[in-house]
Amino acid sequence: MKKLLLPVLALYACAAFAAVSLQDKLDPIEPEKAREIGKKLAEAAAKIENPQVKIDPDADQAVGVHYPEKAGAILVPCKGVKEGNPDPAVQTDPGAPLGYLFLYHITPSSNGKPADADKLRTVSVTDDKGNEHRIAVLLLAVRQVSEDDWRLYAYGQDKKPLVDAAFSENSGPGTQPVAVEVKEIQDRHGKLVVTVFDKYQASFPVEHREE
Repeated sequence: MKKLLLPVLALYACAAFAAVSLQDKLDPIEPEKAREIGKKLAEAAAKIENPQVKIDPDADQAVGVHYPEKAGAILVPCKGVKEGNPDPAVQTDPGAPLGYLFLYHITPSSNGKPADADKLRTVSVTDDKGNEHRIAVLLLAVRQVSEDDWRLYAYGQDKKPLVDAAFSENSGPGTQPVAVEVKEIQDRHGKLVVTVFDKYQASFPVEHREE
């Protein structure tokens, strides 16, 4: 793997979100780098056994954000994600697949506590020096609970989604078909926002985790 994996997802021990003292959000990863890294991570995620949703990744549409040598997130959407033509699977559990969300030194949290490590899936990647690293991965799906209630499900190890977040209409950062942001960072906490078609957003709390 090229050396760019190290500066982008920062595969070293790092400081907490508190290190992002001069900004309240993570910066976008350069598109070419996001695509290359997303492809490597998606290839690793394809080896996941018994996934709740089957994801056919489109690495050419991968997007991500990072704070170099501190934390990062990359979202690799499914192929064929198009507005106005929802997958019928949105009507039933576990929902229609949206993509892979890879997290480095970031974990979902609830009530101010990070998710248990054993609730998360991880994938293994190897850097250019032959060192192996583990990256957390969430399987994203969209579920229409009722006529006006659309949900983002993020699956870890369990059958039940680790994250269940409502979508609302809101403009995003302009990246299509999906975008990911980590913002409103304060101390070790922040908010991860997934935007679909630059107009529908779902968010959930996240926390920095060094290990």
